[in-house]
Amino acid sequence: MRILTGQGRDTGAEMPENPILIARNIGPAELLDYGRKLKGVVLEEGSVGSHAAIVARSLAIPLIIHAGRITSEALNGDPILIDGDMGIVHLRPEETIAAAFRDKIAMQAEAQKRYAGLRDLPAESLCGARIQLYMNAGLMADLPSMQSSGAEGVGLFRTELQFLTRTHFPRRSELATLYSHVLDSALGKPVMFRTLDIGSDKVLPYMKPNDEPNPAMGWRAIRVGLDKRGVLKMQLQALIRAAADRPLYVMFPFVTEMPEFEEAHRVLMESIAREQRLGHPMPSDIRVGAMIETPSMAYAPKKFFEMCDFISIGGNDLKQFFFAADRENERVRRRYDTLSASYLTLLDLIRQRCDEARVPVSFCGEDAGRPIEAVTFAALGFRRLSMRPASIGPVKHLIRRVNLAELRKVIDEACEQGVTNLRRPITEWIARQ
Repeated sequence: MRILTGQGRDTGAEMPENPILIARNIGPAELLDYGRKLKGVVLEEGSVGSHAAIVARSLAIPLIIHAGRITSEALNGDPILIDGDMGIVHLRPEETIAAAFRDKIAMQAEAQKRYAGLRDLPAESLCGARIQLYMNAGLMADLPSMQSSGAEGVGLFRTELQFLTRTHFPRRSELATLYSHVLDSALGKPVMFRTLDIGSDKVLPYMKPNDEPNPAMGWRAIRVGLDKRGVLKMQLQALIRAAADRPLYVMFPFVTEMPEFEEAHRVLMESIAREQRLGHPMPSDIRVGAMIETPSMAYAPKKFFEMCDFISIGGNDLKQFFFAADRENERVRRRYDTLSASYLTLLDLIRQRCDEARVPVSFCGEDAGRPIEAVTFAALGFRRLSMRPASIGPVKHLIRRVNLAELRKVIDEACEQGVTNLRRPITEWIARQ
C-alpha cells in the first residue's frame, strides 16, 4: 500500500504498471487509500454486497471475491486477467484466453458507444412513462461522469468517503469547500447529500472501535449522528454554508423509526438558525429526506411520510434486513433474489405510501443499476432510480424498449398464480420484446 499510494517513493520503489491488488480481504477505507491507481482487486474472502465492493464499483475497479489460494499462488509480476462481469480470474493466462479478452473488451467498447448515443435522450418507456436516472457518487472524481453518463443529478452523495480517506476528522471549512465544489460540478442539477453513514464495515481509523457482535445492526449511521451531535452539527453547518444561494438536499441514513427522523430534522433546523444568526448566506431552498433501509419504515406513521420532502430506498440494506441475510456473507446472500415476490410486494407498499403522501421516492442501490431489476422497479411505479454512472446507459436502453404497463401485468399475474420468484417470467417477457 505504501508503494501504491506514493508513500514508498523515498525507498526507491516504483509504481508497477497496471497494478492488480491481491489480498485476503479489504475494507472500504483501505481501498480508498489506493484510489484509481489500481486496475483490479482479487480477494480470497469478501462479498459482492460489502461496502468495499460498492466503493470498487464507484471507482470503476473490477473486484473479484473468493479466489481460492490466490495469495499463495500469485507472485509479484505475474500477468493476470480479471473479468469483473463474469467473476473470473485467469492467473498467467494462455494467449488464446488473452485474445478472447481483447475481443470482449472491443465488443464492450462498441456497446458503450451505443449507450453514449442515448445520453441526451429521456429514459421513456413505450407506454410513455418517464423515469429519472440519477447517479451515485462520493468523490469529486465521480462528478465528471454526470455529464458523460447523462445522469439527471446525484441521487446519493456518500459523504462518509471523505471521512474514510483521512487520518483525522475533517474540519468544517474543509467540508464546506468540498461540498461547494460538488455543487459547482453538478451545474445546477440536484445533489442529495447523505449525512455521515459510518459503522458496520465502514469504520473510521481515528475513531475508537466498537466491538459489536453484529455491527450491521448496531451503532451506525443516524444512530452515531444523534449520539455524536457535534459531528452531525458540524457536517450540517458545512452543507448549509456550501449551498449558499443554491438548493440543498439533505438525506438522513438508516432511519428505523419516526422519532429518529424528527430529532435529526430538529438538529438541522437548529443548525440553520445558528448559521442565520452568524450572518452566513442561506440555501435558496432546503429539502430534507430519509433513507428507508429497514422494513419497519414501510409501516411508519403517515406523518413520517408527510414530514419528508423526499425518500430514498436503500436497497442494499433493505434487502439484507428483509431476508435476514448478511450482505457480506456469500453463503446466505446469494440464496435470496431481488425479484422475489415478497420483496417486490414490500417495495410496492413503500411506493404506495409515498404516493399517498405525495412525496417523491427513489430506489437507490446496486440493484437499480441492473437493467432487469431497474425496469421491474419502474413497472412497480418507481419514477426515480439512482445507480453508478456506468449503469445508466444500459438501464436507459432497456427502459426505452419496453412497455412498463404490460410488464406490471406480467408481475401481477405471476403473483396471483403464486409464483414466489418472478425472475423467470420477467426475463422471459423481456426476451420477447
